[in-house]
Amino acid sequence: WVGGMGVLVFIMAFLPLSGGQNMHLMRAESPGPSVSKLVPRVRTTALLLYSIYFVLTLLEFILLLCGGMTVFEAMNTSFATAGTGGFGIYNTSMGSFSPYIQIVVTVFMLLFSINFNSYFFILVGKLKEAFSLEVKVFVFVVIVSVTIITANITSMFDSVGEALRHSAFTVGSVISTTGFSTADFDLWPELSKAILVMLMFIGACAGSTGGGIKVSRIVILIKGMAKELETAVHPREVKKIKMDG
Repeated sequence: WVGGMGVLVFIMAFLPLSGGQNMHLMRAESPGPSVSKLVPRVRTTALLLYSIYFVLTLLEFILLLCGGMTVFEAMNTSFATAGTGGFGIYNTSMGSFSPYIQIVVTVFMLLFSINFNSYFFILVGKLKEAFSLEVKVFVFVVIVSVTIITANITSMFDSVGEALRHSAFTVGSVISTTGFSTADFDLWPELSKAILVMLMFIGACAGSTGGGIKVSRIVILIKGMAKELETAVHPREVKKIKMDG
């Protein structure tokens, strides 16, 4: 759980470091194209990020208890979801739990896949900065993937609702690189498996607890490819790649 947000960020939050190396440590630990301080002091930034991380974990823990999990099960599942480590307590992973618990875990896997800076911006009322291009692309990719896979696997389940639940859970688990499962998606059609493999590469947002290449880097890559194509057509054109300004 501590390693989910980053061990170095944890150290900066709770141990005073001397010298001007704090920001370099923050950049080394944070998985994104660029890292900025939310507030003037790096230690305060680290504390803010871990506070958000702790509150989200606690909220999931309470919701899982409401779903009938024991304290041990809820704590382990919350820690594994928050750190997107996906360590299941049972051999069936999340498959033996109720639909309610599966839905809760799905939601929080996706929440922990979003850049934590976005939550800070929401708290301070900067909604434009919170819903950055990366977050919008991430949500778009998740919705499209869930829709296509649900349509593709509906015949394998008793209802559309059940197919949607398994589809959303698996997409959330794969794109966040958590690794929980409710169904054996190796038995799903080739189209669904191909989408899941692509999601494994894309991964979560930068500055989240998830892995993968990161959505922001994929966006920059696509923008770079588009720029190269335009330059091939208009060799004298000068074009800058921008992202969120």
